[in-house]
Amino acid sequence: MAKQIHKRHKEIMQKQEILNKAKVILKQEFIGINLVIDEVVDAISSWYLFPDLQEKPVVINLWGLTGVGKSSLVNRLAQLIDFDKKYFHFDLGENDTRDWAIKRQLEEIYENVNGYPILLALDEFQHARTLDETGKEMDKTASRIIWQLLDSGKFQISRYSYHLEELYDLIQKLRYLLKNGVRVSKGKVISKKEYFIEQMDLKKEYEKYENSETTLDTNNVLFVPTSFYEGIFSLAREQFSTRFEVREKLEALNGYETIKYLLDIFSIGNSPKPVDCSKGLIFVLGNLDEAYTMSNDFNPDIDADEFHEQSMKINVPIIKKALKRRFRNEQIARLGNIHIIYPAFSKKSFQIIIELELSKITEKVSRHLKIKLEFDQTVLDLIYREGVYPTQGTRPIFTTIHQIVNTKMGRVITEMILKNLTASRIVFRAIDNRIIADYYEKEVKIHSLSIQQQLNLENLRKNKQDDIQAITAVHEAGHAIISAILLHTVPEVIFSNSAEVGTGGFVYTKFKWKYISRKEITNRLALFLGGLAAEKIIFGEENITTGAEDDIEKATGFITEMLKQCGMGKLPAAYHAKDPQTRNYLHDEGSQLCKEAEIWISKAMTLAVKTLKEQEVLLLKMADYLSDNRQMNKHQATQLLENYAHNFDFDSLIENGDLLFYRHHLKEKVAAIEEKTERTPSMNSYEFSLNKKSPK
Repeated sequence: MAKQIHKRHKEIMQKQEILNKAKVILKQEFIGINLVIDEVVDAISSWYLFPDLQEKPVVINLWGLTGVGKSSLVNRLAQLIDFDKKYFHFDLGENDTRDWAIKRQLEEIYENVNGYPILLALDEFQHARTLDETGKEMDKTASRIIWQLLDSGKFQISRYSYHLEELYDLIQKLRYLLKNGVRVSKGKVISKKEYFIEQMDLKKEYEKYENSETTLDTNNVLFVPTSFYEGIFSLAREQFSTRFEVREKLEALNGYETIKYLLDIFSIGNSPKPVDCSKGLIFVLGNLDEAYTMSNDFNPDIDADEFHEQSMKINVPIIKKALKRRFRNEQIARLGNIHIIYPAFSKKSFQIIIELELSKITEKVSRHLKIKLEFDQTVLDLIYREGVYPTQGTRPIFTTIHQIVNTKMGRVITEMILKNLTASRIVFRAIDNRIIADYYEKEVKIHSLSIQQQLNLENLRKNKQDDIQAITAVHEAGHAIISAILLHTVPEVIFSNSAEVGTGGFVYTKFKWKYISRKEITNRLALFLGGLAAEKIIFGEENITTGAEDDIEKATGFITEMLKQCGMGKLPAAYHAKDPQTRNYLHDEGSQLCKEAEIWISKAMTLAVKTLKEQEVLLLKMADYLSDNRQMNKHQATQLLENYAHNFDFDSLIENGDLLFYRHHLKEKVAAIEEKTERTPSMNSYEFSLNKKSPK
């Protein structure tokens, strides 16, 4: 007993060491997700160390934007803990083949590791949704097994295969032959052999050649041809230790015993297979747009740190609320409470990823060609500018590195051969739209090669200094000034030229409070309409452009939501279009809310025009700068406000929105009541319950 305990303790310590090493390696290979890696390794530790104690699968949910390394992390983890041969990956995004693919892999689990510790990954889990966008049930027959897997890990799957049809046909043929005089002993045909061979279409199998003549070899005619052995074994695999047992069993039977035995095999093959994954570790991997609201923003000009900051605010309640848009409550419960949330990559993380990828290229070239590569900072900066889309993760970076670096390597090495260069070091640098390769022999530059580089985003970002940029400059300056004057928040950045398709420019503002009050609705609407108002003031009514359609749509959507959903209209009620599914809503048949919305929008447009006219000097100065420069940061905008804002109190700018009004106002009200009352017991002196409210 003592030896067994010692052996068990030693095994646990070895496994713990494997986990510790896995954590270190994962942090070296995956950048920007150290906390995620810590959570994942901690979450799997009990399963990995004590799998025998487990009665239900351990479910770990990984949520994040695309390209942040969810699938790659699980794949690598499986290798590091030596589970790569017991790792099963299900892609739930393959709608057309999902049912077939799931059953195929569950067959593999049943045949190889049934009842043993295994690792499974349910990838693209958001596509397994059971509720559509309107909340209606969807027909998801293929995903039923998935929910059983997540619940108990035990379920049954059909054994049906083409072998079952083959066996059925074989049984019918053999019955017929027995009725027609074929006799069998110890698995071999002993009478009417040639008849049997002809009826079973086995002439080619038993043909032999003697003196240029073809005859039949009937010395050893098997009643069940060997071609059926594999099918019999696969249909009743649990009945056999090896495939050889099939032959041994059949060679011990006469004809009718064989028929009975094959019927037993058929019965087994036609019954469900019990699959046991109760000792499994299940990773649920998915992208939830409802939680990662920035996921549809492909603008490469937004600072990656801004998206990173937003993603850090996503928590488990937000994830569960997002899941309610796709799944029923009991299904969400089966996912458990281990929800590990990936952050969007920060700018620093992207930069480290670029450096690591370039170091891999350097190491490969050094190993194969014995040449040292170096990359100037200008190359790293170019890759970042061309390759980073903050919400799309690492994939665009890898393709950009391939485009900028890998595609040049052939020409760079060929140049060495053609020029007969004995370079020991090659330094890459970027200048404008060219990649320069400098060849060095020790510390002496002996040659340079300049290669044209097609730049996609950089060309889009160039200052056009044309009418389009002038219109955009005025438009975005209008939004920025309304934000500062009416909403007391200076934008983080203002762009008059953006690389995003269909976007001339944009203003990015971070409001410091997390609610919308009734008093600010008009100001928010004015912010949406500020660009149009600015064009009207600077260019005149007849020269305003169609570039404000998105702003107008957002303004309309905002005010209708305030009136129909948030109770900000004359009546605090929820409104919806008339439909059997919306019987619990009011229906605005008389378009009263539309009239209210029109009044709000009209007031907001008047306010926007009035505000910008008062700040016309500031508007012109800001727009003039943006017509020559593609962006303005918060510091520059603040300086313009200081120099040109008319009648503006800088103390009104809000940098902390946690204690603006409500808490202070509440405390003032409480203090006023206590002053009017001679002696009011403290709230702490009361005991509250559903049935009584009495002082102690």
